[in-house]
Amino acid sequence: MDASFRAGGLASGMDTNAIIDQLVALESRPLDQLRRRQAAFRTQISALGDIAASLSGLSAAAADLGDHGVLATQARSTSTAFSAAPGADAIAGSYRLAVKALAQPAKWRSAAFAAGAGVAGGTLRLTVQGTAVAPIAVPDGASLADVAYAIRQSGAAVSAVVLDDGTSSWLSVTARDTGHPLDGAPADALSISFTPSAGAVGQAPGFAELQPARNAQVEVDGLTFTRTGNVIADALPGVTLTLAAAGGPAEDLVLGTDPAGTQARLQKLVDGYNGVMRLLQRHLAVAKDSDRATTLAGDSTLRTLQARLQRVLVTEVPGLSSGVRTLADLGVRTGRDGSLSVDAATLSSALARDPAAANALFSTSGTGLAAVVKALVADHTRAGDGALVLRQDGLGRTVKDLDGQAAALQLRIDAFQQNLIRQFTAMESTVSGLKSIGSFLAGQTTQQQKGS
Repeated sequence: MDASFRAGGLASGMDTNAIIDQLVALESRPLDQLRRRQAAFRTQISALGDIAASLSGLSAAAADLGDHGVLATQARSTSTAFSAAPGADAIAGSYRLAVKALAQPAKWRSAAFAAGAGVAGGTLRLTVQGTAVAPIAVPDGASLADVAYAIRQSGAAVSAVVLDDGTSSWLSVTARDTGHPLDGAPADALSISFTPSAGAVGQAPGFAELQPARNAQVEVDGLTFTRTGNVIADALPGVTLTLAAAGGPAEDLVLGTDPAGTQARLQKLVDGYNGVMRLLQRHLAVAKDSDRATTLAGDSTLRTLQARLQRVLVTEVPGLSSGVRTLADLGVRTGRDGSLSVDAATLSSALARDPAAANALFSTSGTGLAAVVKALVADHTRAGDGALVLRQDGLGRTVKDLDGQAAALQLRIDAFQQNLIRQFTAMESTVSGLKSIGSFLAGQTTQQQKGS
């Protein structure tokens, strides 16, 4: 008899299917509890991953302050000949700048072609920024548009377009990049030559230079910097200059501390800290009626991390002689809920008093706050021995062990269910047989009564 067949109480009148389901449900309670534990542990693993990711963001913010300092710099100048964009590495100071020349690209143009005139067949050769382009074959009778397309398809760093004034057409070729190699000549930026084929029919392109390449020149405090483009990032440390007009007098550029920009940089660290602490507070909280064994409530690893992060707030960086030794000295305040904020007035006062110390608070090698935070994060997220990593690994092993237990329980439940089905099916068969015998005997008795 098939053990999976369920008679359903056809003979006995009992709902044996419901009885079997209820008995199996009772037998499955340990498995249900085990699966709930597995789900809780997987949730913990995910939560630890979220905390580790948040810590990595905090570490990146700290590393940025350690590498580039907390100070942001702003540029002040009334010049229309140039603009300056300070970066994280810009240094405060004042300079006299004069734009001597703007960079421009080399430009060549063909001879004029009448409407419908074809180009003579031959080979076109281009050299761009000192590098020869593969020869371009021009068939007899090609149009200027055909030649322009072939130039564009060659991969040369140029633009090629046809100009038409309604009477004549020209092929204009312009170098994509301004200037010419610093160790070369303007002619190295772009040159075009054409060799006609034997017996070529049509008009030769007749290319000639229309505009020579020119490099940009800017004078900074009497020193001349020559570059191939009008955006210059290596004349002043950490400052990108954009040249707009040449020939004017020297003008002042002042780089000074930017309080608002500095606060924004410090705020990134504060936001990173607050993000981690919010996660810790949420997962450490004890929920009412929850099983603490299946949550991170009160977890010692997280409590240790929380305490170490809080100590960062009062960490004094040794060797700093000014009034900036802790985050509080830069205006970082702790709210009632444990979150941090930046007091703009205190920060501005500290920057006015000693801006260099503000940078040193983070960038001091080994003992600066950037190094302290990075070490703290590494202790918890480092592959192999980070505290959070070890905690995740331990929970992962627990989940794997529970997988084995769940599989064994499921086999036992399946066997229990099949046994119940066999037993109830056998019972139904027996009841059915007894009913048949009873019906037979009743029939015999009736027959005998009729015969007598």
